[in-house]
Amino acid sequence: MMNKRFEALDAFRGICALSVVLYHMNVLGSVTELDFFNNSSIFVEFFFVLSGFVLAHGYGSKENLNFNTFMKARFFRLYPLHFFMFLVFVILEFGKLFAYKFGGFVFNNEPFTNSAAVSEMIPNLLLIHSWTPFTENISFNGPSWSISIEFYMYALLYISIVLFKSNRIISWFAISFTAFLLMYLGSEILVSSVLRGLSCFFGGAFTYVMYKKLSHFKPSYILGSIVETLLLILVVLIVQSTFEYRSIIAPVLFFFTVLFFAFECGIFSQLLKIKPLQYAGKLSYSIYMTHYAILFCLLSTAMVLQKITGIEMAPMIETIRFLNFGGAMINNLVVIVILAIVIYISSLTYKYIEIKGQKLNKKVGADSSTEQTRISATRS
Repeated sequence: MMNKRFEALDAFRGICALSVVLYHMNVLGSVTELDFFNNSSIFVEFFFVLSGFVLAHGYGSKENLNFNTFMKARFFRLYPLHFFMFLVFVILEFGKLFAYKFGGFVFNNEPFTNSAAVSEMIPNLLLIHSWTPFTENISFNGPSWSISIEFYMYALLYISIVLFKSNRIISWFAISFTAFLLMYLGSEILVSSVLRGLSCFFGGAFTYVMYKKLSHFKPSYILGSIVETLLLILVVLIVQSTFEYRSIIAPVLFFFTVLFFAFECGIFSQLLKIKPLQYAGKLSYSIYMTHYAILFCLLSTAMVLQKITGIEMAPMIETIRFLNFGGAMINNLVVIVILAIVIYISSLTYKYIEIKGQKLNKKVGADSSTEQTRISATRS
């Protein structure tokens, strides 16, 4: 059970990451204007649920879990790409500064102001920018707000495992339920981003406990296919809706979706195992973290071309800057091309940053063990 890989859930990571890309991609008259993608930012909650589920699977029942080893592994999993993308955005801000000083050109905001203010740098580097009301959670690389939340969720998970021990499961349910209750009451005890993380991450951990308790349950292929179909229909309906308390009901639906798809017993579970979706799942973190910068560069290029040619390629509609290269057909082709660019660049960051970071974790661990052995030998 401990070594089991949930391939259907891996694919969901990729699908959710690409949906978030489409949420941030505003291309006039394209699929990006569908209600589903206009509201797909809710899939960040799905990420939290999946993370809680997977971390509970990997660490929830471990005895003598070492804090340094655990947090070091999580640090090297998340931080290298976060740091790299932070540097990319700092460089982009210098590019904006150059364009502003020497060309009088402003890309939406003046350089190093608002969400890219110098005062936001330290909170970003410490991954605390989503934890306080005094910092801008959507700063520099916007999607990193959820990484800020998730990183410290790992520490809270460790504390729950070590401190509550046999009562860890109760603590996971209590944390998730309390966070949902505070969201429902509109409480400001904690900022909303923290409540979103607590409710979904620990709800995901509790969902894994339910999965373990039901692991003997083997629904038939037909029953599994029916339930999977119904769950996916409900997910689509909830995601594209805008009703009150959607932010609470959607995660609860995500719990059930993750729970049932973990059994991988229906037609959609099998479809999710196809190589392209598994590949998207593998690249999901890079897709999520790199797309914001890619979209910024493409939009900025369109704004420059618009100023030079006089052709409206980046119109401002209400408060949103859109890309527009003609009719619906060409704009939808542009969407496909942008997705291909995001996936290609993500494959590079996955190979050269994510994998390197994980190897660095192993190297640091090996070096620490060697040093400890040397010290022990010296003392002997």
